[in-house]
Amino acid sequence: MAPAALPHLASGGGVDDVAAALARLHGEARVWEPARVALLADLDLPAGARVLDVARHPGSLAGDAATFDVVHACFQLGSLGHVAERLAAYRRLVKPGGVLVVEEADTRSWTLTPYAPSATHLVGRIAQAHRTFGGDLDLGRRLPALLRAEGLEPRVRTHAIGLEAGHPYLRLPLQLADVLHQRLADVLGADAFDALCAAAAAELDDPERCGTTFTLVQAWARVPG
Repeated sequence: MAPAALPHLASGGGVDDVAAALARLHGEARVWEPARVALLADLDLPAGARVLDVARHPGSLAGDAATFDVVHACFQLGSLGHVAERLAAYRRLVKPGGVLVVEEADTRSWTLTPYAPSATHLVGRIAQAHRTFGGDLDLGRRLPALLRAEGLEPRVRTHAIGLEAGHPYLRLPLQLADVLHQRLADVLGADAFDALCAAAAAELDDPERCGTTFTLVQAWARVPG
């Protein structure tokens, strides 16, 4: 029997759309693709293995249990919330002996050089905005404990990438702020939000500005047979 639908995020209009847009923005970033490809290759999957990419096929969460050899959820939990329910839904779809893979961010490594106070402050506000709808921009640091709570034995890899001056991923704070603009404007006031974004954009336009990404935390575990 298919499970009941996952609960909608509580509160304010457009919350589900905002959360989904955040998940897409993170998940579509090509900068992380080599790390994802390497992990899936190292799982040494059998020929014909069924792999579910949750971001691309969210409707599959209502499907039959024990259907997939691998269920891969990238930047879903921290953006969409309801972490325990979603993890249980992902695990349910994994065949005995299959693998659950989850990837999330840990922002402690996210820095800009030279120091950019406005952009750094904007990142902090973005993390605060995530929490208003049950998200967590730093969920990566909790992934091992969350998987252990599901009775699994996780393995973990972490990746942080140095970004040279002019790299488009340096502008991620502005892209996230654009998705969250209404919530940030409500907290800061529209004028203050616009001013903060303008100051951050000016810092990020500095041709000498480089940086380090947040840390991508990859945690995976085999579901007992």
